[in-house]
Amino acid sequence: MKTTLCYEKILKFAVHTGELMLESGAETYRVEDTITRILRKHHFHMIDTFAIPTGIMVTVEHEAYALSTKVVRVKHRSNRLDRIEKLNQLSRDYVAGTITLDEAYKKLDEIRHLESYKPSTIILWIGISCSFFALMFNGGLPEAIISFFVGLSVGIIQYRLNRKQIVNFFILFITSLYLGFIVMLCAFLFNDAIDIEPIMIGCIMPLLPGVAFTTAVRDAISDELLSGISRGVDALLMAVALAAGIGISFGISYYIGGLL
Repeated sequence: MKTTLCYEKILKFAVHTGELMLESGAETYRVEDTITRILRKHHFHMIDTFAIPTGIMVTVEHEAYALSTKVVRVKHRSNRLDRIEKLNQLSRDYVAGTITLDEAYKKLDEIRHLESYKPSTIILWIGISCSFFALMFNGGLPEAIISFFVGLSVGIIQYRLNRKQIVNFFILFITSLYLGFIVMLCAFLFNDAIDIEPIMIGCIMPLLPGVAFTTAVRDAISDELLSGISRGVDALLMAVALAAGIGISFGISYYIGGLL
């Protein structure tokens, strides 16, 4: 019985480590490699690991006990690079034997409940990044100042929608729709005193799915074709949601401007 409980505990630890990595936005090849390295430490005869962005399936076999499989469904994903770094270090420490299984479980739980940056800090840096992006795309000081405040409002809306656990594509659509209207309102209020292009480009940059696209490419390069395609489609749909929101808001604004 002790042996059975031990290998089940090991399998559970390995799978839940991979699950938390997927939830934090890690590549599937990294997840599979981490799980395999943890299990290989215990000399299983056969280790099969299959991970996609929405789930993990792991099968192990040993002469001392029967075949065992564990499946985990991953429903919520975000970009938490701090978690991924700590999980990588945790797996390295465990494989190297510097920590025990019980200690690894405790650290895994600590990482799971690791707090992110405060919402106010995230929103502030969204505003700052928008202003600097506006400067980078040939905007002046007025465009940078406007981009800062528009970026703050975009960050607040995105944060409030995320708290309601709305589908990410819908959040991006609503946020970009608001962004388009507010930029066109600024253009109407300031007339020809500002250039709206740097403002629009600067404020939309933090919303673009750059991390998702990069992860898709890295999965595809690592021969994880299923994950690469699914992540690529995910990034494409996010870009379409952004484009639809901006396009609709611009179209309505120009139509109203023509009527006025």
